[in-house]
Amino acid sequence: MSAHVSESPVNVEKPTGFIDLSEIQLDELMARISEAREHGMALSAGDYDLLASAMMTLATMQERISHNNLTILKLKKLLGMVNPSERLKNHPGKNKGEGSGGDKAKADADADEQNDTGRPRTGTGKKDNRNKKPKKASIKPTVHHHGIEGLNKGDPCPGCQAGKVYKYHPAQLLRIVGHSPFSAEQHVSEQLRCSACHEIYTAELPPKVRADGRPGQMYGYSAIAMMAIYKYFVASPFYRQQSLQGLLGSHLSASTIFDQCQKLADHLTPVFVALVSMAADAQVFYLDDTTHRILVKQAAPKGREHRSGVYSSACLAILPLPDSGTTSDPLSSDQARRLVLYQTSVGHAGEWFDEILGHRSPGLSVPILMSDALSSNHVTDKDFIVSLCNSHGRRGFAELAHQCPDESLFALELYAGVWANDDHCKEQAFDSHQRQVYHYVHSLPLMTQIRQWCQAQTQEGGPVEPNSNLGRAMAYFNRHFDGLCAFCHIPGAPIDNNACERIIKLMVRARKNSQFFKTENGAKVSDTITSILATCMETDVDALDYLVAVQRNQLAVRAAPQNWMPWNYPSQQG
Repeated sequence: MSAHVSESPVNVEKPTGFIDLSEIQLDELMARISEAREHGMALSAGDYDLLASAMMTLATMQERISHNNLTILKLKKLLGMVNPSERLKNHPGKNKGEGSGGDKAKADADADEQNDTGRPRTGTGKKDNRNKKPKKASIKPTVHHHGIEGLNKGDPCPGCQAGKVYKYHPAQLLRIVGHSPFSAEQHVSEQLRCSACHEIYTAELPPKVRADGRPGQMYGYSAIAMMAIYKYFVASPFYRQQSLQGLLGSHLSASTIFDQCQKLADHLTPVFVALVSMAADAQVFYLDDTTHRILVKQAAPKGREHRSGVYSSACLAILPLPDSGTTSDPLSSDQARRLVLYQTSVGHAGEWFDEILGHRSPGLSVPILMSDALSSNHVTDKDFIVSLCNSHGRRGFAELAHQCPDESLFALELYAGVWANDDHCKEQAFDSHQRQVYHYVHSLPLMTQIRQWCQAQTQEGGPVEPNSNLGRAMAYFNRHFDGLCAFCHIPGAPIDNNACERIIKLMVRARKNSQFFKTENGAKVSDTITSILATCMETDVDALDYLVAVQRNQLAVRAAPQNWMPWNYPSQQG
């Protein structure tokens, strides 16, 4: 008798560090452990993996529980016991009263589809594509023509011998093929040598080969670009790329991949510096940061406090197009240019924002900064307009859906009207001033109603304890009301920071897969390349073609980087 592994599928690896085991699977594992202990046998490799994962789950739970900000609801979400969605239709308060008939549920659904003006919410719950960039055309396939051997136009028909064949429309087959990310090409050039002067004449390589690298260069520009894209956009670690190439029958070491990415970062540094200077003149900034880790950090200068925390900050800068004038809409993708920058260091996002504003040209209007309400985002002494994220303000109520369903639903339904109004502005293609006026008329009363409700609930003798979870959510809304309502007063102020939350996912995804940077140099390489790739994504540019062009024109890029931005580089190529 031997220990065996259950055939029931078990999810051993989960991104959150938790393992899913049903009650039956747990009983089977405990039985196998008892059997192995009783008979002095070893467990199978599968059982050891399950035990290791279970220990990791326990350790992860203990680490999460040690944080004071972890509620029972958040823990249930981490364990998969509660639906993590914060969508209004999944709110537990929406299902109350269904047992007494469907009329109330239908009335709630109808009310959820309208805002305070009685107008249907034509955009709620659906992505608005009016201001989205058009999708790039798919890459055209390589066309190969195949002729019929031994049969030409005008020849007798091989079948009937009575007629003659003539041109007919060709048959077509679109074949999608797969191949290794990196493949090696061996180029053997014929050489001739003079018997008298010993001059050697070498055959020239094809133009396509010469365009992909300098003479004697082993890794072509296209290969280096793909290494960077796989690492800093796809978030595939260097060792994973090495393992993938080994699986496909070729060798490419992790250290080699980093060396090539570092060379690419050196070529992109002039463009990155020019991007920072250009982003400083933006009308609207989105800012956010997330924690990260650098194993080997430089010593702090004398007289400065040593810091242990490391942050990856993301900045989305919105600039008007050069030919659009001052009437452009900074929130419209077809009237503005979107630049993305990253920095990983011991400094907070607000300190980095202060450095960016140091490059700002004099005489420009005061910029708008969209961020969450953390004080670390607002440390600069330079002038800027504070616009706070309403997704954070809403989240405080959404997380209390199970704890305080009625109060949470009341706030969320009012907030839903605010986003419905913003969807209406997008559908009507309002400019910044029209959008601000519309929100002032229709959304500000909703925001004021939430504030008055919060003040009435938390005042002395009110039904909500100020130190409770609901009281803290209300206090957050009251304390930051002016910043949360900036979109109702300031033309061009965003309603939320979701755009920056989206682009910072590149850094979050890389951190989950690679865990850390070894040195500050590795972090700098990541910031430079990721900033360029994210800007290519925001400006709808083919990143592979752009990275190859920058490497091919290194001297020109270094001499005038402003002419080699992702949106204008094609005009510089010969």
